[in-house]
Parts: sequence; structure tokens; C-alpha cells
Amino acid sequence: MRQDILELAAAFFGPLGLGVLFHLRKELLIPAALGGLMNRILFVSVQETVGGRMLPCLLSSMVTAAYAECLARILRVPATVLLLPAIATSAPGRLLYFAMRRLVEGERRAALEYGVTAAQYALSVAAGISLVWAAFMVAGKIREELWLKKR
Repeated sequence: MRQDILELAAAFFGPLGLGVLFHLRKELLIPAALGGLMNRILFVSVQETVGGRMLPCLLSSMVTAAYAECLARILRVPATVLLLPAIATSAPGRLLYFAMRRLVEGERRAALEYGVTAAQYALSVAAGISLVWAAFMVAGKIREELWLKKR
């Protein structure tokens, strides 16, 4: 229980700190931090329900990207301003560290396993964000076309 609370606190304060580091405006810090918290809650929930690695990461990154896109339109800021701090908790930094450490120690098989897992996580995050961005771009083009036809 205590570990879960600590993990959720880190999922909120990590993006908050990144927002400060990226010089986000004060009114954008809390939305960015809430995005990171939502990302982590979704990841853990999907992982406990479905299992695996790639699907939970893909779905949580898709929802986080959609959150950032929608909120960016409301707040009239670029979506990346909200997305980068929120999605940072999905970065496979720990796995990359272990891969490099194993490589330096000469344990190539373990390094490869960690590296492949890190690549799977990174690919899932990138795919989830890309799918949402593509959907929003297509929706924008359709909306533009419909608006132009009305004229």
C-alpha cells in the first residue's frame, strides 16, 4: 500500500518537476502533472487487468496523448507542452540503465534482454502518441474540409 502511494506521488511530482525544469507557465504545471498521474494509473490498471508490457504502455500513452491534445485546445497551448512532462514517466530509463550496466559488466545476454524490453516500451509509447496525433490530424483535416464546403 505504501509503495503504491509513493509510486503515485512520484507520478505526480515527477512531471511537475519537469514542468518547472521546462519553464512551463504556472497555470500549466498542474494539468501536466495530472497527465503524468493519469498515465501511471492507467498503465498499472491495464497491466493488472490484461498483463504484458506493450499493450498497457500503448494504451496509457494513447490516453495521455489524447488528454494533452484536448487540453491543449482548451488552454490554447501546443500539445507537446503538456505531453512531454506527462509522458516522461513512461520512459524506460531504468531498463536502459540496467542494459548498459550489464553490457559494461560483460553480461551480453542480460544486456540484450534489458535492451529489447526497453525498446518495446519505447516503441509502445511512440506508437501510442503517433496514433493519437494522426487521428487528431485527420479529424482536423476533415473538419477543415467540411467547413470549407459550407462556404
